[in-house]
Amino acid sequence: MRSSVTFLADRQIGAVPPTLFGHLLARRTGVAEEGLHDPSHPSADAFGIRQDIEPLIRGLRPTVFRWPGGCTGASYHWLDGVGPVAERPRTIDVHFGTEVGYKFGTNEFIAWCRRMGAEPLVNWNMGTGTFDEALAWLEYCNRNGETRWAKLRREHGVEQPHNVRYWQLGNETYGWWELGQTTAAQYGETAREWSKGARHIDPSIAIVALGGRLEEKLDWASTVIPLVAPYVDYITFHAFWKKNGPGDPWYRVLAGPHWAEWYARALTALIAIAQREVERARPLSVAITEWNTSDFAVHMADTPTRSAYQPYYTLQDALANAGFLNMVLRESRSVKLTTSAQILNVRGHIMANDEGVWPETIYWPYHMLVNNLGATVLDAWVDSEAFSVPEMLLHGMPYLDAAVTSDPGGRIACSLVNRHRDEPLTVRISSPGVRFRDQARVHLLHHDDPLAKNGPHHVDNVAPAASTVRVDAGAPEIELPPHSYALVELQIA
Repeated sequence: MRSSVTFLADRQIGAVPPTLFGHLLARRTGVAEEGLHDPSHPSADAFGIRQDIEPLIRGLRPTVFRWPGGCTGASYHWLDGVGPVAERPRTIDVHFGTEVGYKFGTNEFIAWCRRMGAEPLVNWNMGTGTFDEALAWLEYCNRNGETRWAKLRREHGVEQPHNVRYWQLGNETYGWWELGQTTAAQYGETAREWSKGARHIDPSIAIVALGGRLEEKLDWASTVIPLVAPYVDYITFHAFWKKNGPGDPWYRVLAGPHWAEWYARALTALIAIAQREVERARPLSVAITEWNTSDFAVHMADTPTRSAYQPYYTLQDALANAGFLNMVLRESRSVKLTTSAQILNVRGHIMANDEGVWPETIYWPYHMLVNNLGATVLDAWVDSEAFSVPEMLLHGMPYLDAAVTSDPGGRIACSLVNRHRDEPLTVRISSPGVRFRDQARVHLLHHDDPLAKNGPHHVDNVAPAASTVRVDAGAPEIELPPHSYALVELQIA
């Protein structure tokens, strides 16, 4: 099969948003608490951070970490997680019904983000929390002076404000499963008032409001956006595509990112309407603060110990995630912030149990892209045979999925997914009037078995390989094996 990618170097979507590649770090046991942060572990550093895990996280060059949840954030009370560690309680995570600690609290989380070069995104508790509690948390983190909560932070040994920029209003409160479930109107009015109060504490923050559920209609978003448009900066949704369901499971999983693409575009349209019709509406962007391939029966089960986490993701899942990353690049005029769900365990890009630590297959497309993409997203178009998933109302999706970025020096990075299960693709890359150097650097993720996994005893069973290949300087052609992902670097001559 033959396909092509065409782009114009001066037809730009825009700069890659700095907050486009973030992750959720829930406070759940085995994730933040007694996962990344585990002072008893032999590899823990002076801050209690496991050094058999942190280097893998650094490899993804994360720009944002969202914490403490997620669903678990709906019962997180921040005052339990500050002050002397020995005095912090162990409580019940009311959403999951399991015990959880507070040793990795606000100051520890933010300090770790700063060491990682990433921005913290703090998720307010709109489940069991209160408006006053939320404002106190913001004051604790961001205010100076002699007020109550600013003074408490200094008493806890943090002299200067943290200046946390990103704050999210609740988590999935539209859902029956969430503590604090509300209607769209109730949420919108509450989010409006919380935002108004928060901006009196710190007018410089960026506030993220909920834009509804991917599986449902746009009723939630169309109600909420006009209510919050003058007060927030992002409208977010969560995007999970299921591995179980009707139809061909191969193409259903690979089509999942297109479902999210549709919703992002729909939110962008609703935002445009609000900015035209709502007085004092702020410039709003789209966020996706949870996303991944998922099987909820596996990943939302109680997992109170590290030993419960097992290899899960396949090469197929990695290809779907690569398609999602391509999608957010293509939609980056409006999609400005994403955080995958999540970085460690419980759908993690990285898994850890009592047998070892390993990168899941989905780790590698992320790693390949963030370490090799350019600074600017280019508008590119694909010519390829296509597939459809009627049960998801998705039609005409090309087997070749692509995004193209560039650097000022003329380096072009093409992110290419061959989504065909069985056929290789010959991909022709061209830009009218442009000649390339006759060598390309190809980073390829492939395995003969599309359902291959990694694990603690075969950590690199699915891993990328890099090579340099000679190409036609006028129109380079790259051979992609079936079910593969490639990051192709070209240099304009």
